[in-house]
Amino acid sequence: MVKSTKRPGQKTEKDPPIFSQEYLLQNQADLVSSLCLVIMSGLLFKATRALSAKFCMVQHNTTNLTDPDEKPLYSIGRADICMTLFYSLLFIAIHAVENEYFWEKIGRRLHLSKTRMSEFMDQGSTMPFLIAIVAGAGYVFIKEDWYTTCRLYGSTPCRCHAHVHQVLLDIGYCFRCSSVS
Repeated sequence: MVKSTKRPGQKTEKDPPIFSQEYLLQNQADLVSSLCLVIMSGLLFKATRALSAKFCMVQHNTTNLTDPDEKPLYSIGRADICMTLFYSLLFIAIHAVENEYFWEKIGRRLHLSKTRMSEFMDQGSTMPFLIAIVAGAGYVFIKEDWYTTCRLYGSTPCRCHAHVHQVLLDIGYCFRCSSVS
């Protein structure tokens, strides 16, 4: 039998009960990344591919099938709820890993107080998501040819491409949800 090396007067750290609020908060990144791994591994097998694809790919296709040269178009629909949920979970996992392995180490080296460390973590962890959203919006802006098809004062991008605008709003909502946690 192995004896513990606990010194007298030293507190023992007990793990919180499973499925308590404290346990879920401490292990949210592990739980969410495990769920994302299960969904992604479902793409490997033919029997579960259709179900997993609902979580990973845009589902509400509105392309006219009579013209083979037309680009695929997607609209907003109920079928995209699973995809939005999956990407929200994915952003939560990325946010937690980024905080743990990058921003906490930089914050420790800077020797910040608790309040300054909290502000640094909040602002630093949202920066990569903001850069990714701006880059994605720029990519869609160029790919959809908005700078030539829509005049700035004649018609806004909301009127020309409402479905793409809604997708960008969904991405922004996912970003907001992941930065709050």
